[in-house]
Amino acid sequence: MNEHDKEMLELIETGVVTLMRRADFKRTLDSQASSLDRSAYLILQVLHQQSPRSARELADHFLLDISTLSRQIHSLEKKGLVSRRPDHHDKRVNQIVITNEGIEAINTLKQERIHMYDSLLADWDKEERDQFAQLLERFNNTLVQKRGLPSS
Repeated sequence: MNEHDKEMLELIETGVVTLMRRADFKRTLDSQASSLDRSAYLILQVLHQQSPRSARELADHFLLDISTLSRQIHSLEKKGLVSRRPDHHDKRVNQIVITNEGIEAINTLKQERIHMYDSLLADWDKEERDQFAQLLERFNNTLVQKRGLPSS
């Protein structure tokens, strides 16, 4: 690694750490104002893309212990955002289904986030936005491929 590469990697490391810290701070503020925390949002997002899913499938997807995921599902169920229904093939298994209220919650929060990003990037020209989106997607795909992380 040459000196330039080292400097760029240090800038990237600092930038990613700063972004994560600021996102955590913003998430803390948002979770105080919203009924959806980060894990709830992610679970609903996956169920919105493909519902129903078993608790085991969701736990495997998020690399979580089944008991941790079950607590999160229970919380979402109490809020009316998901429901459970018996699996047609295996009555011992419950399928988790996103409800209409869950779809509404995820769509509302997604629109709020899109509006926030639009506001943050208002001074960027189209090419900069396009490039940022493409590089961010590439970086996330690299994380999935090289670190074995869930794809969503």
